[in-house]
Amino acid sequence: MGSSAKLEQLQKKRAELKSALESLEKEEKTLGANLKALEEEVAIQEIEEKIEAKRAIVKQLEAKKRDLKRKLQPTKKKSKEKDPEKEAEELHEESEPSQEWTEIEEPEELPEEAEELAEQLEEQLEEQMKRKKRRWF
Repeated sequence: MGSSAKLEQLQKKRAELKSALESLEKEEKTLGANLKALEEEVAIQEIEEKIEAKRAIVKQLEAKKRDLKRKLQPTKKKSKEKDPEKEAEELHEESEPSQEWTEIEEPEELPEEAEELAEQLEEQLEEQMKRKKRRWF
């Protein structure tokens, strides 16, 4: 092989390598853009999952609230059957500020259910974050 043939061969190889490099750079840019889009989609999906979980919690709490209000209905009906004079006295007493502290009884089941759901959501979020970290590192 002559020196001119070797030179042509080397120049051809250089052109091929430059072409391969340009192709890889284009692919890198495309993948980078695709990666950013996928990261956004994952972030959106995580937020949507949180929203759905919160909606489920709110729905359960609203149902519990309705149930508790229904339980209160019979006691309200009983008070309507009372003597009108007694009702007027009770209303007058209720309108005056009381000097005593009264504790409000909260349903025991409601906070436990909400707490359990919150713990489940927290665990799911931690799992998703671990999966995401494993994917990128």
